Amino acid sequence: MWRRSLNKLLAALFLLVFSGAAFAETYVVQRGDTLSLILQDTFTFSEVNSIAKQIKAKYPSYILKAGMLAEKSADSFALRLSLDKEIMVSRTELGEVEVELFTYPTESLVTLIQGRINTNLFSALAEIGESAELAQGLARIFEWEIDFLKDIRKGDTFKVVAEKRFVRGKFTGYGRVLAAEFNVNKRSHKAFWYKAGTKYGYFNENAKVLERGFLRVPLPYGRITSRFTDSRLHPVTQKYQPHYGVDYAAAVGTPVMVTASGVIVRKSYSENNGYFVEVRHSNNYSTFYLHLNGFNNAVKQGAYVNQGDVIGYVGKSGMATGPHLDYRIRHKNRWLNPLDFIAEVPVLERFDKKEFALLAEKYTKIMNPVQIFDSSVMYAINTIPVMLP
Repeated sequence: MWRRSLNKLLAALFLLVFSGAAFAETYVVQRGDTLSLILQDTFTFSEVNSIAKQIKAKYPSYILKAGMLAEKSADSFALRLSLDKEIMVSRTELGEVEVELFTYPTESLVTLIQGRINTNLFSALAEIGESAELAQGLARIFEWEIDFLKDIRKGDTFKVVAEKRFVRGKFTGYGRVLAAEFNVNKRSHKAFWYKAGTKYGYFNENAKVLERGFLRVPLPYGRITSRFTDSRLHPVTQKYQPHYGVDYAAAVGTPVMVTASGVIVRKSYSENNGYFVEVRHSNNYSTFYLHLNGFNNAVKQGAYVNQGDVIGYVGKSGMATGPHLDYRIRHKNRWLNPLDFIAEVPVLERFDKKEFALLAEKYTKIMNPVQIFDSSVMYAINTIPVMLP
């Protein structure tokens, strides 16, 4: 379908160019612009109305936004809605206006990404042209194997086999991380994505699942400013009292994720805790997220949330001297230290260990090619696209 649409677009462009009606003007949509204003010197009032109706029929969610790129000539108009969607308006041989919506496909390329850490994982990936999105994904995969706040050292290395997505040759984001290896303090940590029956997840080279029932931390990153203790000098009251959580300093507005699936039982405000959320999980566990700047309004009290859902944003509400998240875990009536908490390993169905071993071997070879000019590997600037066997 998309190839036919692409061919129609190319044919339209060909006719425009060789009929002497090539695009003569490129225009960036400004705030306050309307379709009528943009097309008033190209199409008649009735034609503009017809164009607007056809656009709404073909693309109901269409909204003209500032910053969109438009190209127009005496009898044609093209509007780029997004990287993967474009509207083409032209006149037929009968003189009628015709609107076509072209949707360009997202293509996925499996790549090998590798680097060396000088300061932290985020900086190391940025140095080779990768984004924080990939760093956050890797931190989630290895969070129970590696403490990225204190274990990482200068000189540690990483290799990642990941899907990269492109539209019209431009990078749009990452797909799934298929395999990864971290060498931290001379110790190797590996992860391989594998589907086991109806469940799936990341496993190490010994086929042991890496994921747990809880995320280790509720933030993509953060600095610990206060730890779990029975007696702490409170920075506001200046009195010694228990602190049954861990404070993560982060910028106001940083998303806060629920660390395990469960039900939101409280979403409220108190003088001490500020805006806070309490989530009840299975096996009598509860987690608490205090001093928020605000809530995710899409998440309601009494609603079920999945692990990793954003429930609020870092703030300094209540008794707080600066922006941070106070994260707490309670089992039955006992508070647990989040830094010592070892989450339960989810029970996965039995799977074919021979099949997993072959998959792990395949990705290990990709991450450690025998020779640099292997015929199955092609080289790019920052990453290496690989052809999977």
